[in-house]
Amino acid sequence: MASAAAVLLFIDPVPTPIHYLVAVPLLALAVNSLDFSARYLTGFLSSRPMAMLGLWSYSLYLWQQPFYKFVYSQGSAPLPMLAGVFACALCSYYIVEKPARGWLNRNW
Repeated sequence: MASAAAVLLFIDPVPTPIHYLVAVPLLALAVNSLDFSARYLTGFLSSRPMAMLGLWSYSLYLWQQPFYKFVYSQGSAPLPMLAGVFACALCSYYIVEKPARGWLNRNW
């Protein structure tokens, strides 16, 4: 319930201060109450695709901004840019991040 309310508060007509004062605490409440959620929700969030998305999330976070700029500054089509974000993020994860993590875990 808190997560649905928070998502609704992030819709455009809602003023930005409301996003930070109300929606962010609601999202924090939703995340911290996941242990008490319905089984279908926790099952979905624990599924293999969601777990993989969680592993890739940092790389996606790093690569989304340049592609966002292409879409909104250059007028590029969003769907190919989304594919580009995932392609760069996955390459970055498997070529740089995962090997670096493995090396750090082995040596420290």
